[in-house]
Amino acid sequence: MIALRILLGLAIAAPLASAAPADPPQPSDLTVVHRDGQSFITWTELLADQQESYRIYRHDQPITQGTIAQATLLYEVPRDSGRFYSDRYDVSGTGVWAARYFDRYVIQDGGFELTAGTGLLVWTVDSTDLGGNSSGDTYYAVTTVDSGSTENLTDFGPGNAIGPISESVDEPSPVEVAQVGNIRIFIQYMDLHDWNPTFHAPNPSNGYYGLSPADPAVANAVQYAYSYTLVVPDASQCGGQAPSPMPMILFLHPWQDNAYPPQTSPTNYCAAELRPVDTSETWWFGFSKDHDYRLSSVPTSGETIRNYTEQRVLRMVYDMQRHPVLKDAIDWNRVYLVGHSMGGSGVLGMSLRYPQVFAASYASEPMTSYKTAGDGGGTNWDPNLEIKWGPEALNLPVELDAPGDWGQPLATYSGTGIWDWQDHQTQLISRRAEGTVPIGIGFGRNDTTIEWVTQGRPSYGPLHNAWQPFGVHISGDGHVWQDFQGLPPTLGLSGLEPFLGFTARLNESIPALTEDVAPLSDFPFGSLGVNENIAWSSTWDPWGGYPVDLPHVWRMALRTTDGTTLSRRVTLRRVQRLILDPMARYAWENRRFDGTLVSSGVTTLMAEGLLSLPAQEITSQGNRVTVVLRARPTK
Repeated sequence: MIALRILLGLAIAAPLASAAPADPPQPSDLTVVHRDGQSFITWTELLADQQESYRIYRHDQPITQGTIAQATLLYEVPRDSGRFYSDRYDVSGTGVWAARYFDRYVIQDGGFELTAGTGLLVWTVDSTDLGGNSSGDTYYAVTTVDSGSTENLTDFGPGNAIGPISESVDEPSPVEVAQVGNIRIFIQYMDLHDWNPTFHAPNPSNGYYGLSPADPAVANAVQYAYSYTLVVPDASQCGGQAPSPMPMILFLHPWQDNAYPPQTSPTNYCAAELRPVDTSETWWFGFSKDHDYRLSSVPTSGETIRNYTEQRVLRMVYDMQRHPVLKDAIDWNRVYLVGHSMGGSGVLGMSLRYPQVFAASYASEPMTSYKTAGDGGGTNWDPNLEIKWGPEALNLPVELDAPGDWGQPLATYSGTGIWDWQDHQTQLISRRAEGTVPIGIGFGRNDTTIEWVTQGRPSYGPLHNAWQPFGVHISGDGHVWQDFQGLPPTLGLSGLEPFLGFTARLNESIPALTEDVAPLSDFPFGSLGVNENIAWSSTWDPWGGYPVDLPHVWRMALRTTDGTTLSRRVTLRRVQRLILDPMARYAWENRRFDGTLVSSGVTTLMAEGLLSLPAQEITSQGNRVTVVLRARPTK
C-alpha cells in the first residue's frame, strides 16, 4: 500500500508534459453500405466532448493497431457530420435560416434523415482505391480525435472497424429521398476525390448559413451533397393526357442571395422540370478547386477554378437518363435549357459547351462577358465573382469536366483563364468550329443589373460571326424576364409553351442564319430583334416539307414570317448524315417555291470544317436551299 501511494505521489508530482494523454473513447455502431459505386459510412458519435472530430480510414486488410499506419486516411470530419448545412436557406431574405428540405442527410431511397449524433462520410470509389481494379474487398475504421488533438490509434473492434466490404467502381446514383405529389426530391453526393467541400460548408462568404462559427462543428464542416427536384406534369397540365415519353426542361434560377425556398409549385408547362439550386451563387459554373473557403473568401495565385456546378447540374440530367423509371419516361431528344438573369447566364454558358445534351435553350438577360460586367456604370459583380473565381488580374486557370463523355470536347480548354473562359463574346468566335445549342436570347435596353451596354449591345457581332443558330429580341425593359422573346419561329411559342410546344428535337439538322458583320458591330439602334422572323421547315413544323439530310444531299426550306425579304449566310449545323469531306466540293442552289433559281454555286468546307453558304435570299413565299456532295477530285 505504501509503495502504491509512493507511485501515485510520483505520478502526481511528475511534470504534466511527461504524462501520456488518455486515448479518447472511440465511436460506435460503424456501418458501411456500398451502392452504385459509393460507400455510405455512418457511425454513432460521442456526445461528451462536443469538440471532437473523426478520422475515417480505408485499407485492403483488417484495420487494427498494427495496420492503421498502412491504412489510407480518407477524411477528418467534425462532430455533426451528418448535418445537411448546404440545404439551408435564408427564408424570404429575412436573415432567418431554415432547412430547405432536410436538416440532416438521407442516404437511402425513401429513407429518413440521419438521427442527431450520427456521423457520415460518403466515399465514391475509383480504381485507384482498389489497386487499379474495378472491384474488391475493403476495410474501414473510424477513430476519435479529441479537443486536445489526441487520436485513439489503439482501440479497434466491431464498434469502429468493419470489413470486408465488397466495393466496385460504378456510376453513382442520387438518393431519391421523397415524392410529394408530382415533386420528386433527390440528393446527390459528389466525389470527394475531386470535390472542394469547403465552398458550400458554412463559411464567411455564406454567413455560416445563419449558424455560429464559434461552434467547431460549424466552423470545420465539409459539404459535398446537394438537393434538387424533378417536377412531373399531371394530366391537367397537359390537356387531359400527359405525354409519354415527356419533354424535360432544366430550369436555372436567377440570383436570390441564398433565399431559395423548397419547391412546392407544379410545373409551368406540359413538361418535366428539373430544378437545381445554385447555393451561394456560382453563376452556374463553379469555384476554386484548391481554396479553403472556411479560412478566407477569395482564391489566390496558383489555384485552379473547376466547373463544379456545371458538373453537378449536368450530372442530374445524366442520372435521370439512368433512373430505373424516369429513363423511359423522358424523351432525351427533347431536353431544353431555360433561365433568367444569373440563370440565363448559366444557360448561355452551357449552350456554348454542351450541344450534345440539349435540343434548344432560352436565356433571358444573360451575362455575355463577365470581365466587363459593370464597366458601363451598372451593377459591379466583381466582388461577388472574385469569391468564386479569384481576382480578374490573376485569371486563374479552369479545369473542365462533365459526366460520361460530355466533357471530352472541352478537354483542350482546361488551363484557359477563368475570366477568358467566361467571356462568351470572345469564345463564340474562337470556338466557331464547334456547335452550340440553338438559343433564343432576350435583352433589355434599360437593364443596368446585367447591363445592356456591356452585355447585350456588344454581343451582336460575335453572335453573327460565330455562325451559330440563334435569335435575339431587344426590349425597352429593365431587368425582367423576357418571356421567350428572341426565339426563332421554329423554336418559338406554341400557345404558352416554348420550343413549339416542346417538339423541337436534338437529333435533327438546323441552319445557322447570320449576317456578315464587322467583329465589333453592335445591335443597330432601334433594332427589335434578329432572326425572330425567319423559320425553317423541320420534322416538328414541316410547313415546307421535311428537311433532307442524306449522305450526298442536304435540303431545307426557309421563309420570313413578316412579309420581308432578307439575306442571310446559311451554315449547316447539327448535320446528321451529310458527308462533310474537306477534300470534296459541294454544289448548292437556292430556289423559290415557284421554282425560280435565285442563286447557285460550288463551295468547299471552311477551314473550321464547316459547310457555310454565302448570303442567301429568304422570302416570305419560301425558298429551298439544296446542297449536293460532288465526287472528290481525282488526279
